[in-house]
Amino acid sequence: MRASCWRDAALFLALGLFGLPFVAAGQDQRAAKPRSAVLEKQKTPVPEKPTPIRIIWVGDIVMETAWRQPPAAPQSLFGGVRKRLMEADLVIANLEGPLTDSPEMTPYKSRADLDTGKDVVLRTTSPEAAQALFDGGIRVVGLANNHTMDYVERGLRDTMRGLRKAGVLYAGAGENLKAAEAPRIVKIKGQRIGIISFSDVVPKYSWALADKPGIATAKEAERVVAAVRRARPSVDLLVMVFHWGVQFDREASARQIFLAQEAQRAGADVVLGAHPHVLQGVGCLERVPVVYSAGNFAFPTSSLPTRRTALFEFEYSSGKPLSLRLVPVMIDARGAPQLADGATSEEILSGMSELSLPLGFHLDGDSGSCSDAPPAPAQSVEDHQPH
Repeated sequence: MRASCWRDAALFLALGLFGLPFVAAGQDQRAAKPRSAVLEKQKTPVPEKPTPIRIIWVGDIVMETAWRQPPAAPQSLFGGVRKRLMEADLVIANLEGPLTDSPEMTPYKSRADLDTGKDVVLRTTSPEAAQALFDGGIRVVGLANNHTMDYVERGLRDTMRGLRKAGVLYAGAGENLKAAEAPRIVKIKGQRIGIISFSDVVPKYSWALADKPGIATAKEAERVVAAVRRARPSVDLLVMVFHWGVQFDREASARQIFLAQEAQRAGADVVLGAHPHVLQGVGCLERVPVVYSAGNFAFPTSSLPTRRTALFEFEYSSGKPLSLRLVPVMIDARGAPQLADGATSEEILSGMSELSLPLGFHLDGDSGSCSDAPPAPAQSVEDHQPH
């Protein structure tokens, strides 16, 4: 027998003994692959369904006032809504006033306005205040508003220090202009959520400068646009928080609509508002929902319109328009929010539906979205300058 034949025979025996497939000389090597390997290669990986992220926006938080003494203990204020807030992935609120025991009140507010009640100076002195926010489920607060600097720079620094210690994040104020305008970015379920906070209600000398602590001001809309554009590449969802509008007005002003459009066009995914102390409607700027005013939240107030409020629950899934659910809330005599039911809940939802429809948002019961909203109309800049 020729040597080549002996080699082929030996190879055949060896492959058979070790259970290996035999491939004749010149045969296509791909045919030798096990069938299981071929099937494995043909399988198409099924992408995991993204887990929705639930974000709640609530309005103004004021835990102590001169007109309601003695104040309720901060830890007692959130019991009626704590469970609902803790179920969310992220809760954002407007913190109206510093957390400080500093005696140095701002000298820059109008004495005539303070004497007539047109303006007030606010602070919360309780050392439990920041921890009460965290224990109540609130994770981020906007500080860009007209009361954060009521106790000047020390009041702001005390506030930031107390929030950091309690684990509550903040946006809209800082040691300088860059810090005040910077986004607060949190990562939730693999998604980066950015929060920017600007105020269009700006007391004298409360704004941050390059080397001075203070708040982020929206008086120059270009700064809002620039801040949104800077943040956009770093986040998956961008939340714009404004302190704006006219106190106790139920309808959004032209200035509010203008600023919302500027933020939306620059890249914001949702716009949230506070300051009027009453609920205003929800609007749509294309697929971007706008809460023009969430009203009060934890706030010692007595008039019915200022006691009616809501939790604004957004559900976010990557690539899909935000959906919104309203959870009606009534503020009790202590200034503590309580989930509303029955006729009160229906009245709040009915009122919000009426206010929202002209703004392009249809509330179906307690829910809606801006998925089918028409393009946002153009606005004239000249007609919407700050006053």
